[in-house]
Amino acid sequence: MSKTSPFDMRLKRVLQIHFDAEHGTRYWLDRQKELAIDALQRVRCVEDLAILGPTDEAVLAERPIEDFIPQAFHRHSDYVLAETAGTLGRPKTAVHRADEFETAFVTPFVKAARRVGFPRGGHWLFIGPTGPHIIGRAARRCAKALGAADAFTVDFDPRWAKKLPTGSFAAQRYLEHIQEQALGVLEIQTIEVLFVTPAVLTGLTERISKAGRMAIRGIHLGGMTASADFMARTADMFPNAVILSGYGNTLLGMMPQLQYSQESGFDYFPYGDRLIVNLIPPFEEGDAPDIAAHVDYGRRGRVMAHRLDEMQFLPNLIERDTAVRIPPLPEAASDGFVQDGLRDPQPIISETVKPAIGLY
Repeated sequence: MSKTSPFDMRLKRVLQIHFDAEHGTRYWLDRQKELAIDALQRVRCVEDLAILGPTDEAVLAERPIEDFIPQAFHRHSDYVLAETAGTLGRPKTAVHRADEFETAFVTPFVKAARRVGFPRGGHWLFIGPTGPHIIGRAARRCAKALGAADAFTVDFDPRWAKKLPTGSFAAQRYLEHIQEQALGVLEIQTIEVLFVTPAVLTGLTERISKAGRMAIRGIHLGGMTASADFMARTADMFPNAVILSGYGNTLLGMMPQLQYSQESGFDYFPYGDRLIVNLIPPFEEGDAPDIAAHVDYGRRGRVMAHRLDEMQFLPNLIERDTAVRIPPLPEAASDGFVQDGLRDPQPIISETVKPAIGLY
């Protein structure tokens, strides 16, 4: 990446805000002292972010949100607060300024939706986390951005769901509870867009009437892997629907699907210059990751991202997923998708980490 790239120019502006000696961000000023560096002098380009080391997600659950907001913005009230689902321990807090929230969650979806002819208008039904989670707010904003009214919603609590043993009666009963609420909406309202996870849709499809399925013109799948069999069956059961998937999380934002094939799965691409996604060499738990290295095209690596926002700066954030690195799509550059993409993201499952049931 060249020294004059738009990513480096944005990085320079963001660093000047967060590392300002008087008005900067307390956490990053503390981190600078801990590393015994002058970040504004040492970090000149995106590649130099490795100097700051991996972001310690634990501190996002341990310190107050003011420690991650530049002190110059502490009186700024136009922002969105949200928490993660707590899959890896205590929930972490994220903050997005209102305009940055739009760029992180709404604009990428709208751009991708227009590319594939996702429907405009009509009623949406969102089945997913609301409460402290960001995706419910994003879903409602996406609906309005595509000319729909406020979405109908069915709340799904991922923190409770992850406490239930996989395959247990309790877990199945909770999914049935979600499905029953969704069916209650579908029986009364003409729903044209579903925003849902594959896990919930799998059990819901057979219970939706044929007329209800024929009325669906768009399905947005959030935050989980979907098999080729699932995609083929969904296309068959909802023949009038455009299917569009999204990948991301509360801390970073979302990346929309720009391509899909049964052979290779979903291809996701970051939008704009606020989110940079790299695939670094895989590593075993407990080993030090090589955050300065990138895997070659066509190779699977660990997902790592830099969030370059003025309100919250999160470099070298290592995700619990792997993906295959693919080159940018030239035909998508005019829509702001100019970076490498992620093909077929897959979660790293361990004894302590179960697959998420919630959305991004």
